[in-house]
Amino acid sequence: MSPELSDEQRNKLSELLRKFSGLFTKTDKSTAAKTNVKHRIFTGDHAPINQRAYRVSPTERRIIHEKVQKMLDESIVQPSESPWSSPIVLRHEKDVYPLPRIDDTLDCLKGAMFFSSMDLRSGYWQIEIDEADREKTAFITPEGLYEFKVMPFGLCNAPATFERMMDNLLRHFKWTMCLCYLDDIIVFSETFEDHLIRLRLVLKCLQEAGLKLNSKKCLFAAQEVKILGHLVSSNGVRPDPDKIKAVRNFPTQKNIHDIRSFLGLCSYFRRFIKGFCYLAEPLQSLLKRGVEFHWGPEEVEAFNSLKKALTSDPVLGMYDERASTEIHTDASGYGIGAVLVQIQNNVEKVIAYASRTLTKAEKNYSTTERECLAIVWATNKFRPYIFGKHFTVVTDHHSLCWLMNLKDPSGRLARWALRLQEHDFDVKYKTGKKHSDADALSRNPVEEETETPDKFLAVTTNGKLWLPVIPKHLRADILRHFHDAPTAGHLGFAKTYDRIRKRFYWPGMYRNVVRYVMHCRECQRRKSVPQRPPGRLVPIPPAIAPFHRIGIDLLGRFPKSAHGNKWIIVCTDYSTRYAITKALPTAEVDEIAKFLLEEIVLRHGAPRVIITDRGAVFRSRLVSSLVDLCNIDHRFTTAYHPQTNGLTERFNKTLADMLSMYVDVEQKNWDEILPFVTFAYNTAKQETTGFTPFYLLHGREAETTLDTMLPFCPNDFDDNNITKIAARAEESRQLARVHTLRAQDKDRRRYDSKHQMVSYAPGDLVWIYTPVRKVGLSEKLLRRYFGPYQVLRRLSAVTYAVQDFDPASRKRKLREVVHVLRMKPYHDPAEQIETEDIPPKESYKGPITRSRIKTLEQNDSGALSSFSRGAMPHA
Repeated sequence: MSPELSDEQRNKLSELLRKFSGLFTKTDKSTAAKTNVKHRIFTGDHAPINQRAYRVSPTERRIIHEKVQKMLDESIVQPSESPWSSPIVLRHEKDVYPLPRIDDTLDCLKGAMFFSSMDLRSGYWQIEIDEADREKTAFITPEGLYEFKVMPFGLCNAPATFERMMDNLLRHFKWTMCLCYLDDIIVFSETFEDHLIRLRLVLKCLQEAGLKLNSKKCLFAAQEVKILGHLVSSNGVRPDPDKIKAVRNFPTQKNIHDIRSFLGLCSYFRRFIKGFCYLAEPLQSLLKRGVEFHWGPEEVEAFNSLKKALTSDPVLGMYDERASTEIHTDASGYGIGAVLVQIQNNVEKVIAYASRTLTKAEKNYSTTERECLAIVWATNKFRPYIFGKHFTVVTDHHSLCWLMNLKDPSGRLARWALRLQEHDFDVKYKTGKKHSDADALSRNPVEEETETPDKFLAVTTNGKLWLPVIPKHLRADILRHFHDAPTAGHLGFAKTYDRIRKRFYWPGMYRNVVRYVMHCRECQRRKSVPQRPPGRLVPIPPAIAPFHRIGIDLLGRFPKSAHGNKWIIVCTDYSTRYAITKALPTAEVDEIAKFLLEEIVLRHGAPRVIITDRGAVFRSRLVSSLVDLCNIDHRFTTAYHPQTNGLTERFNKTLADMLSMYVDVEQKNWDEILPFVTFAYNTAKQETTGFTPFYLLHGREAETTLDTMLPFCPNDFDDNNITKIAARAEESRQLARVHTLRAQDKDRRRYDSKHQMVSYAPGDLVWIYTPVRKVGLSEKLLRRYFGPYQVLRRLSAVTYAVQDFDPASRKRKLREVVHVLRMKPYHDPAEQIETEDIPPKESYKGPITRSRIKTLEQNDSGALSSFSRGAMPHA
């Protein structure tokens, strides 16, 4: 269950899952699905194949006995008298039933906000093998002959059979509310309520079919899931970071051999890299005879540019299930590498890179064993792409071409050959010179930590000027000087890092700069987060009847009119968009209560819901008493977020524009114009509803002074027509509601495309945006964020209850309800510098200068031993 859900959502989801608790099992005991799909094995007229069991050791005999006995107990296999007998799995031509295209699968998930991923427990064992074909699965053991009752893993047509069963089972829901790719099921929706409905329908289908789920591999109502090598969320689809980790973390080159290996990889895909010759020229020049190895800024830039080109579109293409697929593998003395490649439109495209180092034991393997290990590891790494389809393994080790045809394999090769039998593939040989892509990855495997472990480091500029490597106890001073000092200006991490890297170096410097700037208290209090604003749009649904839900607000203060008025109180109806306005001399509580009683309750009846801001007059005892007396639900907007009462706020803007057109120079007659412009608004067609507010409220259009000059037809108001008019008015209100919902959905999609979904958990610390104003001070120079505040609970998808967080204070903590737009994560300034980088108390405070470096060099020759004695960095 996703931790991002609110308490209410978690309770609803838990209640639903409890109803289907029988779906989740911890045993693999075979229970065939109640579907019409059975697996068939077509062998034609071929005579039964009968082979003897391999000779096994006493230990292996005991393991075989335990495994077979467990499958007998779980009704997976049964004793057999079949003429077929083989220690291996039969392999035949692949079934033509299609698996879903991965790009189609990902496209269907776009726009969804909630995802549930479910995994069938031992999915293949939930499909029966046709009784006529069970004998063909017979396998011989030292204790006898057995055959499968259910579909085992490794049959070449098993994926197609399984996909056929899932298609038949979920055919009414697939592509619209759920997706299935073999034994993985994804349920998706835009809202949590829809997600519960869709999840219930899918779980009911699985329950009726008798299928079982693996609870450990299920995730419900998450906002991000991993599927088919991609991370899918409400923000869209992006590649899994592990997918291109091998190339992105390619280690720094240390010698000519490393350069030649890296350029071999780049050259293999040079037709995908724009301006390859230009990018690679600094590195190519190092390979010329008589040129000394030199690793300067030009070489570093070329190296990084080529890495970026290799891991960006179009080099890494989207997987196409219909395209021919290859896995290029290679092994060296200390690593293995693999590249997943497809031939799309007669062009070879890289889908994913992968590599890893060999363990101490694996380094002792023979060459053939290491090359075979690379194939086994690569097929497991790329299993989501290749399982269930034919592919080709390309290797530069010729012996592996006979791997699957060895007559009597033994040891590791035998075990690996059995593991590979679930895949349908051919092995193709390619010479080492033409196999540079996987070869480069195997010789430069990805380490857990990409920083080189050398004790001392130095960076050169044109081979002459040396930069000092800063010891740990001085790094905090460097960071303070280049970020906090007035000459640094509290700039962002990119500019701060650029200033430091031109002068100094230390391992992990970029990470330290990012952490320091991110945790800077002054930056957090002033700067906004440079990303899409948080929060999705949650529209207020249209009311079901006129004056069922209203919004009230005060507009002013205006110049005192000739009648002594300074304020306008505004009321808007969320059903008809009808507006009521009144000029007031003061904004006192009694004026507000009088307006609410006389103009709203006694004219249009008591509303069910009133929405206002958190002003003192609306929270007064008199207004609260009146609201309670009329049994009205009084809802308040969140502070500094008037969009909660958006309809009223939008009318205020329109009203001010209309008044400005007719007011006199001294602005004394605005209250005399107010009734006229309000009438004009109420009798104008609203784009959202398609009707005028006056018509939706009264069931007829208002007559103007010009209309009274036209002929009047009394027949229009006889009994029959009056009935029709009333019915037509009610139909118009329903149609206006539909139009409003449609407009809100359009606005929501446009708004959500520019915002991202952000959630906070109870206990999280956040900053709160508060646009305060102080007399005599510039608003532009004030700090915008205050805190930290602690999140108490999530009230809705976009609102939170928070309180002031100060563990040392005994004062009553201030509690607020805030919109997520005003919140951003709080990073504790106490963690601004990593513990190992905190300077000792005796360290010198102040700017880093030439004289200071000279003093430090004399006092701490060991720490600064990598300084050049002949040159200093530019200050």
